[in-house]
Amino acid sequence: MAQGDQIRVGLIGCGNIGMGGHLPAYAHVPDVELVGVCDVIEERAQEAARLSGAVPYVDYRELLERDDIEMVDICLPTDLHAQVTIAALEAGKHVLCEKPMAHTLEAARAMIEAVRANGVKLMIGHVRRFDHRYASIKAQLEAGRVGKPVFIRRAERQFLPFPPDAWQWDPKRGGGVILDIGVHVTDMFRWFFEEDAVEVYAVARSVRETARTAGSFDHAMLTCKFPKGVGFAEISWAYPKGFGGALYAQLDIVGTEGKISYSDKDTNPMLAYTPEKGHELPRYFRFMSTTEYAFEEEIRHFVRCVLEDKEPAVSLEDAYAALEMALAAQRSAETGEPVRL
Repeated sequence: MAQGDQIRVGLIGCGNIGMGGHLPAYAHVPDVELVGVCDVIEERAQEAARLSGAVPYVDYRELLERDDIEMVDICLPTDLHAQVTIAALEAGKHVLCEKPMAHTLEAARAMIEAVRANGVKLMIGHVRRFDHRYASIKAQLEAGRVGKPVFIRRAERQFLPFPPDAWQWDPKRGGGVILDIGVHVTDMFRWFFEEDAVEVYAVARSVRETARTAGSFDHAMLTCKFPKGVGFAEISWAYPKGFGGALYAQLDIVGTEGKISYSDKDTNPMLAYTPEKGHELPRYFRFMSTTEYAFEEEIRHFVRCVLEDKEPAVSLEDAYAALEMALAAQRSAETGEPVRL
């Protein structure tokens, strides 16, 4: 595809991340036109169409039949990633798919095979890599600002606001907190250490009634061993309702020659107080896990990769390794034993 062309895109999945993160981003990416939106819930598809001017669909297969659509953006529940991604790849579409790559390693391998068989591009949306805050930290590590990282501590803590029947709680669909949020952490550890993990150990609990009913974990502690370092993480959906924002994320990176610390105060850096409501922390961004512009950067990057025939910054090996670590953590939490990779 010649540089300077415009890519036509179909968005499949108009739920939380699709509507709140991906759909608005397309208005800010000049090299792309969103022409189709799809969701099995017709009202969602119609609302996405109203907001974007795209054609609505309730069956993703009808969207894939359009010859003019060259790229598909998949924002579906985790257990559907492989099925729909492979169908899109076989239809000759380039695919940007939300994280995690899939719900099993077997499904992830099938996705990789489909990429190789059809000669198209696939990138998994590990959006932290396109968040200016974490990209800046990565650049400082690469510059040797604190030497070589040897210990990383990460905390991501909130109260998941989704209803009990949401797919995120289902261990077979979303995987609970370890697969849904933990895969952000495993990818970050590997990205910062620049090496593969050798062992993962996790302790997890089902704290809230919703998690216990679903049979999934909503609070976990992960230890990821690397050849030259250790990553330790707390990931939780079990904190009190309203917790998060300025307290959502913390990051400490200890290097051989110094330390980098980051506390996520960008989501709501302002404190407001009124006699009626007391202390309030206004939210500046819809998602606590990242900022809206990170989705724009992610989409812009992948579009340029398609236009210029370049390999995406998040390789399939990167996405597979992050998934492998998260699934190992899940298995460790269930068995009580460390898992070698």
